[in-house]
Amino acid sequence: MGLRLVYDDLDLSLDLPGVSAIAEAIGMQIERCLVPGGASGFAWRLIGEITNMLDADLQPPSPQQMTIATLIAKTLNVSLPGEALRYRGCMTEFLDRYQPQLDMRYPSMRRPVGSG
Repeated sequence: MGLRLVYDDLDLSLDLPGVSAIAEAIGMQIERCLVPGGASGFAWRLIGEITNMLDADLQPPSPQQMTIATLIAKTLNVSLPGEALRYRGCMTEFLDRYQPQLDMRYPSMRRPVGSG
């Protein structure tokens, strides 16, 4: 039994190797999802696991990054790109670009930023 991850919007799929050892359990889990209300817990756990497996730059920004970026955008009157709100890598680029300007304007607010 094979398992395939499908992304319909871009017509992409990825065959996942090595799942034969747990194929029966996966089948049982998917059958449970067919029961009304049965998919929600599994779906959220699966989304969480997939998010954790993404490359670091594709993960969502950290709460600290969001807080600092919002402060920078308001203080320096710059727009916060949508990509920075979705992806940690883009957020890091935004912070690396504007943090020095914030530090120059308000030296007492300096704190280490970047990818964390």
